[in-house]
Amino acid sequence: MRPATQKLNVRDLITIGVFNALILVVYIVMQTILQPIPGMGLFNGGVGAFLMAPLYMILVARVHKRGVFFITSVLYAVLVSTVGMYSAIPPILLAGLLGDLIAGVQSFRNLSAVITGYIVFKTLEAVGNYSVVVINPERFAANMEPAVRAKWLEGAAMFNFWMGAFVLVFTVMGALAGGALASRILRKHFVKAGLVAAAPVKPELAAAPPA
Repeated sequence: MRPATQKLNVRDLITIGVFNALILVVYIVMQTILQPIPGMGLFNGGVGAFLMAPLYMILVARVHKRGVFFITSVLYAVLVSTVGMYSAIPPILLAGLLGDLIAGVQSFRNLSAVITGYIVFKTLEAVGNYSVVVINPERFAANMEPAVRAKWLEGAAMFNFWMGAFVLVFTVMGALAGGALASRILRKHFVKAGLVAAAPVKPELAAAPPA
């Protein structure tokens, strides 16, 4: 049975805002650790998808309404626009639309659909993030400090098809592993503790009518 309403309310919007703030904190910490390590830029998408999966799964379990992924994508699009990553905005917004569409199957109760939606969301987000390396990198780097700009453009010039393919595959793997682990943590700990009412379940259980 579908919930009484699928419209987001004020409490849902506050929850989405709080979790996006937590996601941003995780991202900043991750970047602080990985950024100084040479070559780790190729792993950002997958590592981020894995580490942030618990926050996304809890967010979906608490809100479980269409808009949870799209609003997240809008907030992220606004953030990247402030640093000139304009080419990233279309893939990021598409990520939110498709994430909601796929994960929203059976009111966000179908575990396979939720994880697939999360994978699509994070993969398209990675496409947006790395688009600035391919589409006019000189424009994106224009406001960087000269030394930083030279180093960044040198790395961007080395980026090729196979690196891009690796980024996408690694992001899919990270999102899949993170989603699977996060769903288990959610059921074993957060549902039992009463922090969320219910977690997404396997398709055969999600499709079963309530007793």
